Amino acid sequence: MLYFIIAIMSTLLLGLCARLIFLKREMRRLRRDLTEIMHLDTNIQLTSRSFDKELLAFVATVNEVLEKSRYNLFEKHRTEAALKRAITNISHDLRTPLTSARGYLQLIESSDLDAETKAQYLQVIQGRLEALSGLMDSLFEFARISEGNIVLSLQKVDMTSVVREVLSEAYPNFEKRGFEVAFTIPDTPILCVTDVELITRVVQNLVKNVYVHGKSHVHVRLDDEVLEIANWADRLDSLDVDQIFDRFYTFDASRSNKGTGLGLAIAKELTQQLGGQITASKEDDMLVMRVFLPK
Repeated sequence: MLYFIIAIMSTLLLGLCARLIFLKREMRRLRRDLTEIMHLDTNIQLTSRSFDKELLAFVATVNEVLEKSRYNLFEKHRTEAALKRAITNISHDLRTPLTSARGYLQLIESSDLDAETKAQYLQVIQGRLEALSGLMDSLFEFARISEGNIVLSLQKVDMTSVVREVLSEAYPNFEKRGFEVAFTIPDTPILCVTDVELITRVVQNLVKNVYVHGKSHVHVRLDDEVLEIANWADRLDSLDVDQIFDRFYTFDASRSNKGTGLGLAIAKELTQQLGGQITASKEDDMLVMRVFLPK
């Protein structure tokens, strides 16, 4: 009987030793594989040959850390690229009106111009400087909003009145650019608790984006939960839509529209700080922007 017990204990001990040796080898292999993965630009995950639950849980946790690290690295590269693009765009935006104004000043100084022509050139210079002032104001406003340096004045706001007022103010711009304007706004009030000045700014920026960058026609729809603005944008692709709320992003690569690309970024920041959400999607040949109203 004693020999039988010794045999069983020996077998168990051998099995335990074999398991420990296997786990040690497995940990050594996992460490080697992890070192290789960390030094490679790859999406390969760590895998285990063991059926040990604790070891499998450990490998799963390591893979989660790897995935998070890869995402953070991707975001870092994306942010760096966006910053470089932003610096380039800001430099271009600020330099363009200054260069133009300087050119007209040189013409006035170096040419024997009549009073009427000089007055026209001075008017152009004034326009360029006002454009520069607008660019600077947009930059400062975006910085202030991004840092959260705004105080909300919450109250019950009738969104139907806000949207109608913004459309009424924008209608001359739509008409000048040949837009067909359609809207679906209920006759009964749609109330939400928000800051009337900031939510008005959101709607203004979205509408302005349409008549500055869009074409052909626009449809504005408002219901209890969402404000939807759709306009013809057949040249817009999915990449543009994904980046449309990024700061300093403009669809016009040449930036000939003289915009900072901050209007929609400001609209997004304000909407989020008001407790709402804003999205954009390409549906057929239409760019559809939706503001989910704060409750």
